Amino acid sequence: MPPAPPPPEVVFVSPELAGWGSVGGLGAMVAHLAAALAARGLRVSVVLPHYASRGGGSSGAPHAAAHLFDLSVPLEPSRGDAPLSVLHGTTEGGVRVYLLQSDVYFRAPYAHRSPADALLSASLLSRGALLLLERLSASPAALLSNDWVAALAAPYARHGAWRRAARPGGGRSWPERWRGTTFVHLVHNLEPGYDGALK
Repeated sequence: MPPAPPPPEVVFVSPELAGWGSVGGLGAMVAHLAAALAARGLRVSVVLPHYASRGGGSSGAPHAAAHLFDLSVPLEPSRGDAPLSVLHGTTEGGVRVYLLQSDVYFRAPYAHRSPADALLSASLLSRGALLLLERLSASPAALLSNDWVAALAAPYARHGAWRRAARPGGGRSWPERWRGTTFVHLVHNLEPGYDGALK
């Protein structure tokens, strides 16, 4: 009898996760939904920033996380690549947590000094998450991006010119890597200031 296939993998990309870096309901929702899916037998991971400062109003004590590896993430040509350290931990419910550490771009939750700074932080989160999954050889069945900060994950997965320019040649094409992944974007708040309108 052939072995049973592994359960589907679901990945959340989010600016918040309760207990790891959260300032409100978004972090709690991601934590509860991830735990519920893991309890049903799915393999679940959450990718979020590791904030240098937890910021005003943040909740939940930081959990233990160990350094896993480093990434170099292409940004716009004038800025070159941004170095990221990847930390890894696990929740009590078995959800894997990957923290992207950059003291320059991820200082505190939503601590953007300008619209350009906000866009760079959002770009780094989405690109960093995708390069992390590539490094782990992960091909999730679903990737759930949460709120405007993570909204670029799907377009960056479908259009990989940003990556090919920095990492030419070899292996599967970038769009082919994500062909079996369903992308779902969750919008949590459309009020002014939370809707992603950078101005």
